[in-house]
Amino acid sequence: MRKADATRERLLTEGRKLMWMRGYGAVSLREIATAAGVDVALVSRYFGGKRGLFEATLEGAFAQEALNELTPDTIVEAVVTLFATAPRNTDDPHVMRLIVMNAHDEDVGELVRAAQAEQFQEPLAAMLGSAEKAALFMAAALGLSVAEKSMHLSGIAPVGTPTYEAQVRHMLQAALDFSS
Repeated sequence: MRKADATRERLLTEGRKLMWMRGYGAVSLREIATAAGVDVALVSRYFGGKRGLFEATLEGAFAQEALNELTPDTIVEAVVTLFATAPRNTDDPHVMRLIVMNAHDEDVGELVRAAQAEQFQEPLAAMLGSAEKAALFMAAALGLSVAEKSMHLSGIAPVGTPTYEAQVRHMLQAALDFSS
């Protein structure tokens, strides 16, 4: 790998890690450059600035290649498995954390929402045959993520237990079963 490519990749990795986990507005370019071990001017050189770097972190963020292999009959179990096996208490960036920390941001929120719609929501709606069901499914998944990570709701079973998986399954299936 060329040095320039390696530098660009380090900036992307550290930008994703810091901006997704702490939020776009809470992270400075200097922090990202320091974490990547490069001069801060290189962010502008490779990405045009902080917003450009953030946009680059969104490329493929929501793309779920496995989504193409799923059907309405298999998606619930796939997402239950995703929730049950997702790493917790780590600094590794995760797409749910990206959404929670950045979808409301006045500078980049629209970018996050547009990337999510294009890369995940629209393909999900096409697979399910319903934009409404796709939106409810995503809302159930996001709601569970927020309830687990931020609210620490006592009624949610411990991760990794059969009861936790049953709760996740129930919420997602309820979203798919809704009809107006």
